[in-house]
Order: sequence, then structure tokens, then C-alpha cells
Amino acid sequence: MTRFSIGGDSYGVQDASTSYSLTNPDAQTLRFVVNRGDHAWYDSSSVDRSEVSAADNIPGSTPIALNYQFMVEPNGPNGSFVNTADGWFIVGQMHNDDNSSGVGTSPPFAIQLAGDHLQVVARYVAPGQDPSNGAGNVQMLTLWTDPNPIQAGVYNNIQIQADVSNTGGGYLKVSVNGNQVVNYNGPLGYGVGTNWEYGVYRSTAPETVAVDYRNMTLLTGAAATTSSTSTSTSTPTPTQPTTTTAPTTTPTAVVAPAVTQNLTSPGTSTVDPGTTVSTTDPNVQSAMGLAPTSPSGWSTYSTGASTGSLANQDFTQLQQPPGSDTSMLATAAPQAISWGDQGTAAASQAGNSFALLNQYLAGSSGRADGGMVALAMRGSDWTQNSFLTKPQS
Repeated sequence: MTRFSIGGDSYGVQDASTSYSLTNPDAQTLRFVVNRGDHAWYDSSSVDRSEVSAADNIPGSTPIALNYQFMVEPNGPNGSFVNTADGWFIVGQMHNDDNSSGVGTSPPFAIQLAGDHLQVVARYVAPGQDPSNGAGNVQMLTLWTDPNPIQAGVYNNIQIQADVSNTGGGYLKVSVNGNQVVNYNGPLGYGVGTNWEYGVYRSTAPETVAVDYRNMTLLTGAAATTSSTSTSTSTPTPTQPTTTTAPTTTPTAVVAPAVTQNLTSPGTSTVDPGTTVSTTDPNVQSAMGLAPTSPSGWSTYSTGASTGSLANQDFTQLQQPPGSDTSMLATAAPQAISWGDQGTAAASQAGNSFALLNQYLAGSSGRADGGMVALAMRGSDWTQNSFLTKPQS
């Protein structure tokens, strides 16, 4: 539950607080690792998570430009990558501001893996509709699935331009290794702000997985519109995305968005193309927890003098919990670091959260929602009485 700075922006840690969950091999790289059963404090045992999440939300209808490189490390025979998660495997998501929505939601767009195939998905609801998966209003779009398996041990360059808006002007453009694979124009998101969250978040699986991110930059507003996304010279093949709607008694009309998609692999691998993997029912992602997005859910932090702009994405502060292995932390440019109190206050928060959960479960025979537990933890006093009377979703 610590916070640290990436290029001047505050990020919170969401993982199992083990020595291996999050490490810093060099000044530009974060390494995320999950084993079966590794999850954040607000998750259920059905998920594995090691992520960092931006503390500040980006208002809706704001241009966004994201650039980074990521690599999956070999975890199978002969240097291969194995992923048997049968629900989802997200390696980067634009997370919804669930505090504003009032319900836990699936990400408005995500970079994920379907088996060992890279995939881009997006979601939206019509203005004013309930964005929770159980309400049946969410439209899920599978915008691209790489026909070739991902190469383990090789960095992929990801470039994203987006505007998360469901009232007009929404778009999502994604390039992988210089080849544009998504050119979507249409409604995106749920009408509120979002924050960038990346690492590994999957439905639990037996294999250990490690993912490395480096050189991440995030620009918003006018700065995002002046940055250009590199694309290939070939024109992507126009297609309609695969649209999945959660079951509902009242059918919701699906707006056919304008999509341009390239089904060719962005990589240079000589591996024979595999079978395109379709996504599963988006309802399986209803287990996604509601991570704290208010300062009360995290420890306080302070940063030293800025060493550059957003593009200078140096990891100036990183701290693991007491007793963790810090041998992987970068030490090339030490700075004075001031960390918030992780003692009595954190212990009190944890105690309150478990007491709140027990009180809630005692009054309900239904399934507990980890996301709503975290929602109940908002505020300086951590006392959201409305949570105890909120009906099960």
C-alpha cells in the first residue's frame, strides 16, 4: 500500500507485499511477478495481482498518449510463455474511476493476453446507464487479437492514443512494434474519469508469471495530441469488432463503432500463426476489485526535486514493505526519501477493513464484493455506513 513516483506522477502499489511482487531492476524498469494466490489486500482468492496504479484520475474526454515497452518472461518449456488463466490476463488497463461510478467495473480498455496471444479490448455504456457487469449494459469490443503467439523474452513497443468518452469524440488507437493494429472511433468508457494501471492482473492460475515494463510515459491534454503514434505504411483491414453484451432482460441497442483493424502480426517472429483466441464472457471480470483511488486508501509520500518532464520516466522512489528483498532496487542516483507513516495508521486501517468485512458478511448470505469493501474504506475515518446497507450487486 505504499506510493512512489514515476516521472513526477504518484502511483500506488497493489500486490501481495512479497519481496518478489515488485522490483526495480534498473532506473527505467519495473518487474511484476505473480504466483498462484498472490493478490492485493482487497482482492478475493480467485485473482492474482501485482500492479501499480496512478493515484490521480484523468477526466473524461481528455486526450491520452501512452508509450511503453513490455516483455513476458519465459515460464514454459524451451523458453516459451505459458498462460492457462481461463478468465482474464491483463497486462495494462485504463481503470475506471469506480468511486465516481459507485460500482465496481471492468476497464474501459485493456491490453491483455488470451492464452499466449496479445489482445486489445474496449468497453462502454450509453450515457446514464449502470456500468456494473451485472446490470447488462456494458458493451465489450474485442478490437484486435494477434494471430501469432507472443515471443517470450522480447520487448514489445506499445503506443496508445485514446480519449475515454461515451458521449462523443471517443477513440482508441493502438500500435504494436510500429504497426497500427487498432483504429477505433466510437463511445469508450462509462462517462467518468480513468487512471492508468499496469503490471499483471489475472484470474488465478498455477504458473508463475513475470512481466517487465520499461520507459513508460503518459501524456494528457494538449501534450497528448501533439505526440504522434508511429504506424506501418500498410492500411489496416477494416473490420467490425466482436461485440459482447452482458445478459439483460431488456436488450440494449449496440452502436456499431467505426473500427479499422490489422490482423497481421506486429512482431517479426517466424513462428507459424496460431489460432485466434476469442474472449470469454465479460461477466467473468466482475471479480475485479475496486482499488483505492483516494489518498485515504494509501500511505502518504513526498518527492524530491523534479529531475525532468513526464518523458523522463525515472523511478525516483520505490520502497518495499519491511523485511523485503531490496537487492533489485536501483541505487545509481539516491535521493532523500520521506515516507508516510506505515505503522499504527496502516494497522488501524487494516483492522477496520476486516471488521467492516465481518460486519457486512454477518448481515448478508450473498457473495461479498471485494470492490465494495474497498469503496467502504474511503474517507479519513473509514466509516461508510452506507456500505453496510447497500444491497448485494
